Amino acid sequence: MQIITSKLFINKMKTMKKISGIFSMLFLVCCAVSCEDVFLEEQQQHNETMTRAESIETTYYYWYNDQKVPLTLNTEYVNVILDENSQRSNTSSSLLNGQYGQLVELQDGNILKLKLSNSLTRSSYSQTIEDLRLNQEVKQILPYFERDDAEPIGTSDIFYVQLRDMQDYTFLQQIAAETNVEIIKEVPYTPMWYILTMKDSSFESSIDASNYFYETEKFAAVDPAFMFDFQPNAIPNDPMFGQQWGLKNNSYSGIDINITSAWDITKGAGATVAVIDQGIDPNHNDLKTNFHSLSFNAKSGTSPSIYISGNNHGTHVAGIVGAVMNNNLQVTGVAPESEIMRVSHPLYLSSTISAELASGINWAWRNGADVITNSWGDHGGQYTQLHSTILEQAITNAMTEGRNGLGCVVIFAAGNVSATIDYPASFHDDILTVGSISSNGGRSSFSGYGSKLDVVAPGESILSTIPNNSTGVMSGTSMAAPHVAGIAALVIANNPTFTRWQVETAIESTAQTLPKYLFFISPDHPSGPWTGQIGYGLVDAYAAINHNGGIVQLFDWTVSSNLSVTGYMVETQNVTVNNQATLSIISDTKTTLFQTLYVSSDSKLEIRN
Repeated sequence: MQIITSKLFINKMKTMKKISGIFSMLFLVCCAVSCEDVFLEEQQQHNETMTRAESIETTYYYWYNDQKVPLTLNTEYVNVILDENSQRSNTSSSLLNGQYGQLVELQDGNILKLKLSNSLTRSSYSQTIEDLRLNQEVKQILPYFERDDAEPIGTSDIFYVQLRDMQDYTFLQQIAAETNVEIIKEVPYTPMWYILTMKDSSFESSIDASNYFYETEKFAAVDPAFMFDFQPNAIPNDPMFGQQWGLKNNSYSGIDINITSAWDITKGAGATVAVIDQGIDPNHNDLKTNFHSLSFNAKSGTSPSIYISGNNHGTHVAGIVGAVMNNNLQVTGVAPESEIMRVSHPLYLSSTISAELASGINWAWRNGADVITNSWGDHGGQYTQLHSTILEQAITNAMTEGRNGLGCVVIFAAGNVSATIDYPASFHDDILTVGSISSNGGRSSFSGYGSKLDVVAPGESILSTIPNNSTGVMSGTSMAAPHVAGIAALVIANNPTFTRWQVETAIESTAQTLPKYLFFISPDHPSGPWTGQIGYGLVDAYAAINHNGGIVQLFDWTVSSNLSVTGYMVETQNVTVNNQATLSIISDTKTTLFQTLYVSSDSKLEIRN
């Protein structure tokens, strides 16, 4: 802090707004802790008087942000990869005979999840792994790792490598050939990221392989592909609920998003909302006229999007965003003239799910999405200690490069496990994270909350579109997030030059503080009064549309008690600070001090840019 004159203090700190620096990593990368080595080397490398299980200890870890993240081995489960020529029934029979444990489920392709016999010691676990390898139809045995208060997470034979430069592809080919690793393909719409498989290499796991490639120092980043399970966040509820209370609440006045006044200004024409979900019914009469001409299947990396019969979630979310208005059919969306960009993914467990979702996000912003809404996550912060660089980079790229550099608004549901925020919503402060409230203005019992929560929106008993030209009621933060996505579309339609930060500021700073909660001012939440229970409060569409984008004018003011002012730009004119007061100005881009600015000798001015 530098003293100027009259105790005028200039603090050249970074802005207290949400940090927009690049976090380039994701929840599909994994941790590492000291544990017994399951994957033992040849007996001759060790003391002949010792067993393999007793002789080797290896520290498991993976690289994230140039740091080693520890992993703790789980001895209850393993993933078994079958030989391509194996007969699944025969192999399954041999694995199910009780000698090694119980076959739990098919994970992905030829990957089987095996629950080992109970109460294995580290030594007996290691011996079991060695015995399993003697099965001629078993190609690889891959470990599981512990997670705090959650099911262990498995690994696969897949990992990802990011080049520093396209010229480095030669290094990738060279090292892959040396280690007998196969380069499968470049991740669609995610330049310089490649999917690799261990194939017939000597690596015992994708953790080992990814660490080896990273430690060559030839590549920008490397991710082991953990088997993440990103299910939708919806909670099924009473299908007979017949009103859209979130848009206009007739039971509890004022507990809605104030949308009818907003529609007098804009209905979202010109804005595009990408819905990354389980697929949207392409023939729904209350949706199809609002579909964007382009769509994408993130699972296959190709167009168009697909809809898998029996999945209601994506169609329900899409209806909340942009169901058609004034067509004498069913319901209306928050932004009923916006375009819905369909990006489909089953959101089921997969060894390549992080790369696929990254591909979907990158495709969306590269093809004109203004808003990207995501009603999926890890069900209670189960992966907050596991990061996927490739997914996190895609999210960050959308927020910084989308909309021709203005930035896409990226929205995530907070999740349906109280006192936690789902991953990846929790990884970056610039993600707009949305919780749920009920029709009486209380936080939904299931809604995630905490320091990463930004706003809340209606999420209980929400009526919207479901497949086959029907409607239904669902609950969850999955339903709250698209309400906010629709509002973001309205703000952009009315203010197309707003940056992502200005759009988010407009939504956050105009949110309604509900009487059931105690709000407070925090430097970590500069957009206004905030509480960990419901963030800045219930979103207000009309107020957000009319927000000036964070341009704050402090004209003809006398500051006699401590005052903090936050904005995208702050301008002052004819301001007096006296009476031992401190005026704090926090601006995103610049602060302009016009004449006259007077700070008495017993007072302070702080400016943070």
